[in-house]
Amino acid sequence: MLPAWLPNFIDKIFLRDLAASLVFIVILLVLRSLIRHGILKRDDFSPDVKRRWLINLRNVVLVVFMLGMALIWANEIETLAVSLVAIAAAIVLATKEMILCMMGAIYRTSTHAYSVGDRIEIAGLKGQVIDINLLSTTLLESSQAVARKGTVGRGITFPNSLVLSQPVFNETMLGSYVLHTVHVNINRGEDWQGGESAMLAEARAVVEEYAADLAKHARELQRGQALESAALEPRLRLSLDDRESVGLHLQLPVPLGQRARIEQRILRAFLGAVPCGPAPAPDEGTEPALPAAPDPAPTA
Repeated sequence: MLPAWLPNFIDKIFLRDLAASLVFIVILLVLRSLIRHGILKRDDFSPDVKRRWLINLRNVVLVVFMLGMALIWANEIETLAVSLVAIAAAIVLATKEMILCMMGAIYRTSTHAYSVGDRIEIAGLKGQVIDINLLSTTLLESSQAVARKGTVGRGITFPNSLVLSQPVFNETMLGSYVLHTVHVNINRGEDWQGGESAMLAEARAVVEEYAADLAKHARELQRGQALESAALEPRLRLSLDDRESVGLHLQLPVPLGQRARIEQRILRAFLGAVPCGPAPAPDEGTEPALPAAPDPAPTA
């Protein structure tokens, strides 16, 4: 005996489509069997021709079956398709960030934006790439000293979706040398010429230590990338952006991973050439003047 709720669950439209499907399948199978029997009974056909006809019959029956079932169940298929679209839209909205991260990973791979070991900067984050996966990238934070910044050398993980919206600066894309700039400001009244000479002399001494390898790198860059080689000698330019100071901007090629050390070496040479004098001390034997006492108030 059927449960009481079953007639309400199975509606008339469903029963009609089910009956139509069964009738359609029976008719299709009967026709297929009759046509197949007729092909096999033809004596004027060779075995190859019969096999070809049987294969064509099978394919035609399969196509007719799929079209017929799609027409019979069109309403249910339409309802199911609408439900699937709604479910797909909800899944897309719920996993939007993950999809963007995956698209960022595909973009990074296709454009060769960076790989493990490269030194990059993106959205203010700067460091060496130590890990890449489908959703995120991990950097080892650059150890270069920055004003008002505490701990460095930390691990930084950012989502790959940043690659789609932020420019990526890759310092290692063109090799193991980069152009580094050292910025120094000095008062106009001080010996800025001596500071300029000291910075240039120290920079030339630094570049001389790896001049042969630097020249080889420049030749490889010209030959492999068809790019004009950067300046191999240190250059210094002045700026007068401030009325009270002179800006010294020293540019020199340095190996990756040694920028902080070389910058500190040049800054120490600058400070040795242009020392900052201490504040003048008060003369010995003199006491600081005391503030004058206020006049007494007049008496009545």
